[in-house]
Amino acid sequence: MYDTLDIMSPCGRKMLLQSTMMTTKRELDFHYRRLNEIYDKDCAKIAHKLMCIKDIQTTLDRLASGATLDDIELFEVKYLAIVSGEVLQLLQEQKIIAVGLPHLEKVVEILDPDKSNIPSFYVYDSYSDELRMVRKQMRDLQGNGEELPDDKRMELAALLQRNADLELEIRERLSGELKEFADDLSLALRNLSVLDILIAKAAQMKKLGLCFPVIVEDGETFYNGMFNPAVKEMLGAQGREYMPVDICFEREPVTIIGANMGGKSVVLKCLALNQLLAQFGFGVAAHDCCVNLVEEVILCIGDEQSIVKGVSSFAGEILAINEVVKKMRDGKCILALVDEPARTTNPVEGTALVEGLLEVIGTAKGGFVLTTHYNILNDKVKRYRVRGLRDGAMDYTLEVTHCGDVPHEAVAIAESLGIDPQWIELTKKNLNN
Repeated sequence: MYDTLDIMSPCGRKMLLQSTMMTTKRELDFHYRRLNEIYDKDCAKIAHKLMCIKDIQTTLDRLASGATLDDIELFEVKYLAIVSGEVLQLLQEQKIIAVGLPHLEKVVEILDPDKSNIPSFYVYDSYSDELRMVRKQMRDLQGNGEELPDDKRMELAALLQRNADLELEIRERLSGELKEFADDLSLALRNLSVLDILIAKAAQMKKLGLCFPVIVEDGETFYNGMFNPAVKEMLGAQGREYMPVDICFEREPVTIIGANMGGKSVVLKCLALNQLLAQFGFGVAAHDCCVNLVEEVILCIGDEQSIVKGVSSFAGEILAINEVVKKMRDGKCILALVDEPARTTNPVEGTALVEGLLEVIGTAKGGFVLTTHYNILNDKVKRYRVRGLRDGAMDYTLEVTHCGDVPHEAVAIAESLGIDPQWIELTKKNLNN
């Protein structure tokens, strides 16, 4: 999702990478109000201007500390002030108030005494009458570049030194005048970065069909038409259709049952992705949704085997899940997503471990969702079932069920994959026996 964001400026990308997960409804509501305003506007011209913004925070920090800026740094400050002014005008034309920019006309005036309004800088003659006179004398002496006699060369050297001294004095004076605008310049750089991110997020929402989430604290999470953008894009490239799913949960644990290839793991990954998208202020991959805020998202999926730590797949998995239990016991609000716990042990003990886990979890502040192949008898659990094979095709839709029996579709799925016919035939014979 980060890679598909068309962020224009390096400072915008840096800001996004340094951002932290938002955990309060207040800050998320504020963020999504701003994003919604940008979503409804045509920001193409603004985005084009943002391509020119560079990350000059180091220069601005030096300015704020009283350092004397060199010509390149003064150019960077002038350029930022000019672009910020142009973007501010475009925001005013569009009546966009999502991001505020300070007025920096005085900065441009200080660095552009000739009022050329071009994005370049050098120590202009108009900064000092003496500087103008010294430079004229230098030009007169240099003429057409002819060889100068010794006395003239000494005179030119003295003029060059005086020119350098005057330029330094002017840079010191300009830096002193600009120091009072250091905070406004930093604010402009920061808010231009925010604007860049908002425009990129809005464009991504339109391109991928993402939605604005409703944010709640300690309430129900639900998704209608939830999907995984990367998987949907991959299937689309193959001419296949992605089948979105609906799911909702609150404090009660949720189990998802279904055969292999039923899309259970994809559902968990979607839940993890969308929780993070919502709490990082992105559009969410669903038709519509309501998201309960959590402090952390934990996804236990895949092989936890570690040769370095000396643990088996089962041991690594159980230790990872135990960390989830510890955090929930400590009252931490987390969304825990566990894929087929205890699947690497025998079915009898595996079933008992999963049922014990669900009893220990009880009610979770954030949410607890697991997939399983085991028949779970716990009646305090909300159950979903993948519809599975329908007319030879896999239907990934989730439906609420009150039965914990796992569908027996492994042989049918294997047969649909074109597995060796004798293997299938002997398998069916063994099942019948």
